[in-house]
Amino acid sequence: MDYQIPPIGDIWNDGIFNVPSVIANKYIRLASAYQLKALLVILSSGGKCTSREISKAIGVPESEVCDLLAFWVEEGVLLENGTAPAPSAEPEHKAESEPVTTPEPKKAEEMPTPVLTASDITAMIRDDENLHDLFINAEDLLGRSISAVEKELLANMSAYYGLPNEIALMILQYYKIEKESGRAIGVSYMAAMAKNWSEEGITTLGAAEEKLKSIEESDRHWNKIIDMSGIRYRRPTAKQREMVKNWRADFNSEMIALACEAMRENAERPTLKYVDSVLKNWKKKGLKTPEDVANDNEKHESAKSGKKGGDKLEGKPSFDIDKIQNKIFNNDNFDI
Repeated sequence: MDYQIPPIGDIWNDGIFNVPSVIANKYIRLASAYQLKALLVILSSGGKCTSREISKAIGVPESEVCDLLAFWVEEGVLLENGTAPAPSAEPEHKAESEPVTTPEPKKAEEMPTPVLTASDITAMIRDDENLHDLFINAEDLLGRSISAVEKELLANMSAYYGLPNEIALMILQYYKIEKESGRAIGVSYMAAMAKNWSEEGITTLGAAEEKLKSIEESDRHWNKIIDMSGIRYRRPTAKQREMVKNWRADFNSEMIALACEAMRENAERPTLKYVDSVLKNWKKKGLKTPEDVANDNEKHESAKSGKKGGDKLEGKPSFDIDKIQNKIFNNDNFDI
């Protein structure tokens, strides 16, 4: 179908302004929707505008406007505070279309995650239409412009971690839902998820959905354990999730609650490290029910009172308070 702007009508009532042809010819695909909106506001204002005015016009926080316009400054389309950007250190003969090498997907432990500047990301978008599509879809999903930090993360999800766009967007969707629910989750948490998913080879929607179900179930159990222990913690780390997963594999909720009770009654400084030590000790002793724990404690108390072997203790309690406390205070063999 063909489209045409009518030569007369209300559309012309507010006047016209010039738009450089290069914007449509070169940047219509390269720039994001919000970057184009911000530029149109400047062009419609006679080529000069404040970040506050742009913020009000496009409904984006002023702090994000500078991130949006950094793209146009890097491209030489805009001047920031009347100052032209510093000339590029690259040789003048370098062809503009020369492909930019992006990081190959690697395992995260091989090297630190690349630090990407705005110009790095712009160059990557020029060479990778898939990355441009990821940014467009991310803005649609969030309903706002994506920040410079979020762009860097998404670029690394794609180029460094090798995650397909649909998987990166699922992580972003999880991030959005968590933020809307008032939970403390940031870009660093998303980066850890991307690293974890890449290492686990999660590259299909089915695998990603199963992973999210596992995370949601882990969160429910985490909340129950926090309620049992009475300790306030932030969101669980990957190691804490693994710790809770191990608890659930070995014990039911009643036993975990009993370990939390032992922690509250005996620990000078309540911590889930203490609960972990109690449960590990019970597992080592083969104690699987509250009755097993009660019998073990009774056996220890009997030995302690001298009913078996005089002053020599023949049994040990189901948890060694002194030993556990020493481990906690010395941070011995604990990663949580």
